[in-house]
Amino acid sequence: MSTKERVNFGFANVIRIILIVVAVVLLAFGVFFVFRTRNLADQAFRDAKNVYLALATADIEYYSQGKSIYDPAQYNGLSEGVTERVKVLVDNEGAYRVISYDSKEHRVTGMIYYNKNYYVMYSYANGHSEWEVKYLMPIYTYKD
Repeated sequence: MSTKERVNFGFANVIRIILIVVAVVLLAFGVFFVFRTRNLADQAFRDAKNVYLALATADIEYYSQGKSIYDPAQYNGLSEGVTERVKVLVDNEGAYRVISYDSKEHRVTGMIYYNKNYYVMYSYANGHSEWEVKYLMPIYTYKD
């Protein structure tokens, strides 16, 4: 084998090793991103359920006083003082809105919880609860 063939053989191996390393790094990044997204989605889901349970607790307290936690005139759908009561019961960074409430059963039937790019939507109908967790990726921000 001549020196020229050895140099080409060595160069081809170096290129092959570089391509393998790049492929492994990209694959590892993809796996990390999937697991990270799933973990943060699970955390948002747990936070949303905690907020829902805190709202149910506040609803019992308000019902005993002859009041309702639901106020459709407010942006977040809650009466005065409910948000502060929920903050006492639940410690999280997300925001939430009650979008529907059954005054006969005294239960929240629709709620949206959002934290960063994760949205958790809750709905209750016909005796069945449904939770949806969504990840929204911002594309760009336009400010005037």
